[in-house]
Amino acid sequence: MDTEKVLVVSADLLPLPPTSYVTGAGQIQSILDICSKNCRFMPRKQAEVNPAYKQLIPYVTVICRREILYLERTSAQSEARLHGKGSLGVGGHINPTDQGRDLGTTIANALTRELQEELWLSDPGNPWLAGLINDDSTSVGSVHLGLHYILHVEHKPEIRETDKMTARWLSYPRLKSLSQRMETWSRILLPSLASAARL
Repeated sequence: MDTEKVLVVSADLLPLPPTSYVTGAGQIQSILDICSKNCRFMPRKQAEVNPAYKQLIPYVTVICRREILYLERTSAQSEARLHGKGSLGVGGHINPTDQGRDLGTTIANALTRELQEELWLSDPGNPWLAGLINDDSTSVGSVHLGLHYILHVEHKPEIRETDKMTARWLSYPRLKSLSQRMETWSRILLPSLASAARL
């Protein structure tokens, strides 16, 4: 029996446009403060079908020497709504085992765990919070809020779950040509990577 619990916050409390990528430091902090005071754990089966709540999802874009990790999900992944879609993020749900002394620590624990589960990454480095992704236009997006981090690495890590996804390292111009194959979150955040990929 699936008893997984995930961290959620009431969608009504979050001042987010229906489809957006929030980058303003003040607005990001305000939203995270709301989440910190109002988040709780809920059975995932309930959360996935209830747009009254947003599941908080750390979502990390990995960049190595101006190339960005591009993943395509296979039919072996559990989330059928994303099969065949391209993704610019590694991440997943926040579970009770990730819980720390505050929301920031809890998010960091979940982010580190997800990176280690999905990539052969010797050093998770220092991901930085670039923005928040919201998309109420799809059944997946309407129940999730993306906490978008960017991680620069010195060496390209391999993916662990090769049955669930394929990976390529691509330049920003090449990614733009693939945008129509991407999940909505990746299309929303893609423009923000133009400058990040040149760092």
